[in-house]
Amino acid sequence: MKSNIVKSDIPLMSEEMRKYFSDLLGKTLASQYLEKIVTPMEDYTIHIFEDLSVIDTVLEILHEHEFKAHIHKDFPNLIVSKPKGCFDLDAAEALKEIVVENRAAEMIYQGSDVFVPGVKRANKVKAGDLVKIVNQKNILVAEAQALMKHHDMLVKKQGIAAKNLLSPYKVPSVEQLDFHPLPLYFQSLPAYLTSVNLDPRPDEKILDCCAAPGNKTIHLSELSNRKAKIVAVDRSRNRMKKLEDKIMKYKIRNIETVVGDITRLSREWTLKFDKILIDPPCTSLGLRPRLVMECSRSIIKSTSQYQKSILFASNKLLKTGGEIVYSTCTITEEENEEVIDYALEKLNLKIKEQSKVFSDIRLVDEKRTYPVQRFIPGKHNTLGYFIAKLQK
Repeated sequence: MKSNIVKSDIPLMSEEMRKYFSDLLGKTLASQYLEKIVTPMEDYTIHIFEDLSVIDTVLEILHEHEFKAHIHKDFPNLIVSKPKGCFDLDAAEALKEIVVENRAAEMIYQGSDVFVPGVKRANKVKAGDLVKIVNQKNILVAEAQALMKHHDMLVKKQGIAAKNLLSPYKVPSVEQLDFHPLPLYFQSLPAYLTSVNLDPRPDEKILDCCAAPGNKTIHLSELSNRKAKIVAVDRSRNRMKKLEDKIMKYKIRNIETVVGDITRLSREWTLKFDKILIDPPCTSLGLRPRLVMECSRSIIKSTSQYQKSILFASNKLLKTGGEIVYSTCTITEEENEEVIDYALEKLNLKIKEQSKVFSDIRLVDEKRTYPVQRFIPGKHNTLGYFIAKLQK
């Protein structure tokens, strides 16, 4: 893959973060993690929502598009699909280029088309041009054909700016496989396990306090046979709209949505919940692929402090005997084990075993012995993830 950055240099990050990963994971596992974090997950899981009669149709579509796929051996409503690649990408230097935002580039790197909101620059590009797509750090992520002129890419608010012709990887997507009419969504195995381990029951009051875009929220509804009373909170109106669209699509009536910050709402509410799901904002260092990691120890620390404030607020809303599942899509100790330490030492919560455990890695620090699940790229075919279960 030719560009000003060669593949061996990615993910781009500071030396401070390279040392952090080495200290956290050890040199061998850190090296495995950095090698795999720049690739898509080996296993992409598709959650069939309630209606298992569509499974054969979904498998047929995947196979028609030459994706390997099968039903998960433990969960009959999960389909496991494999990405295609790695393909050689060698765009000619003479091609015009479209520069896209770094996170958008990571989607394009695995087969997504170039959507207008992600475009940062497209000098002199005309509709029909063969172009190269690079991120803001000049990493080549795809060859594409422009579908509009550069001016329209920068002033329009939506639409496809360029059609992806070749990228290093191609993963199955709802848009490109026309899955929209079907009752399904892509959900990683660890994210699926998060809701399963909370084990919502039909007669319970459940809080999902950082809910949007809502895949876990509607999974909680599914697991309770749509009978639990679920309150979904998120501070982003735009992200909450995505959950509300899912609620409307599936005609779900047991989820109430609230736009707001749980740390503030907890001071106003008097109601108590049987169970709470906390999947807080995090540094997302487990998401795949990651080509650029603009993170630092100070960002990790400040994020951890906010996560602890969410846990403190949630604990105030939890009934005695109630349960919390805490999860993140990052691998740092500060956002994971140190948050759990805080829960055990300051909030009078206790750790619980999880019913569904699929990771052979528990903790990064041998001094801690409590049961959690960690998923680390390089050791697992998933994103990086952390799950812990607590009880009041």
